[in-house]
Amino acid sequence: MKRIFICLLGGLLALPVIGWAQTSPRIWVEYDTAGMIGDAMNLRLRCESPNPEMVNFPLLQGQLSADLSLIPSDSLRIDTVFDAHSRLKTMTVSYLFSSYQEGAYTMPSFCFEYPDGDSLRSYCTDTGLVRFYAPEVDTTASIKDIAPAFNVGKKELLKEYWGKYDIYLWIVLAAALLCVAIVYICKKWKRKETLFVPKKPSVPPVIRALASLKQLKEKQLWQKNLIKEYYTELTDILRLYLSEAMEIPAVEMTNEELRSALKKRFPAKSWEAQNLMEVLDTATLVKFAKVLPGAAEHENCYAVVQEFLETQKKAQDAAKAAESLPKANTESASTDDSIPQTSVPGIQPSRPVSETPQKQFDDSRSQAGNKAESNEEKEAPTEN
Repeated sequence: MKRIFICLLGGLLALPVIGWAQTSPRIWVEYDTAGMIGDAMNLRLRCESPNPEMVNFPLLQGQLSADLSLIPSDSLRIDTVFDAHSRLKTMTVSYLFSSYQEGAYTMPSFCFEYPDGDSLRSYCTDTGLVRFYAPEVDTTASIKDIAPAFNVGKKELLKEYWGKYDIYLWIVLAAALLCVAIVYICKKWKRKETLFVPKKPSVPPVIRALASLKQLKEKQLWQKNLIKEYYTELTDILRLYLSEAMEIPAVEMTNEELRSALKKRFPAKSWEAQNLMEVLDTATLVKFAKVLPGAAEHENCYAVVQEFLETQKKAQDAAKAAESLPKANTESASTDDSIPQTSVPGIQPSRPVSETPQKQFDDSRSQAGNKAESNEEKEAPTEN
């Protein structure tokens, strides 16, 4: 009986000790112990407990000591970490401090308060040592002037602005190009002009059209009962030729619009325009009204388009031949004007420069002979 009583009494006396061991927090301080003057040093106040919010941390402001100063830009930062294994929380209150003089300084003690039943218990940390070093300075070297300010050129400024706002400039440029394109298309649409003029091929359009027409004949579409495909290709060849060679937007025109354009294009050959329109009208009936013309009509439509293209080719060949003929050069005949010669007594008239020296010598001999004969006649005696 005495043993049971002693055990119960010992257990009752041990309960406060066990409760104290379970509820007492773990408190410590961490800080950097060395650095350069002016460096931001870390100071961390830590508490590990099931309820660290119940612990009163020391509130630090301004100065830690006479030589250690808090940096106010980051004077207080609180972090809490929960450990799932131990079911404990660790609260950390962080500060930044520094010193602006070289030397070793004492880190003061920090006191915490935490509840213990109906009273508050206090716990103070130990003091420590913090050392700050000054940078090495060569005092024997000469003092150098501060570098003067320099002007930034326009090229550097433009490069800097482009690097910062290039995405916005590209957006503005793309929006401007889009607006220009929209305005251009709207104007073309109002004027009913073609938006894109087809590029003229290196091969003449009439040659290409005749080649396509020949390929169409070789396909023998209407012989294979492909009537719609036959008339579609035939009218496409004709419309494409009119667009490329005559600058008539026939591909985008209806039959009525094309009829008016052809009449304006061929005012003296209305029958030619009428024949082409009959081909287009027949193709329209085949494609949309499902009309099935006879074989003679197929051949006739083909012949009309072929005759039109061959006529155009002959006209173009004749125009090229006329341009290639050399132009007649008119030569103006220049007549030599005769120079009048005046005879002066005692002076022989000058002869043309074109006379040769031999001819001049012969003329002088004949003149001398005539003169001698006249002198002999004067000296001869007269017979009575």
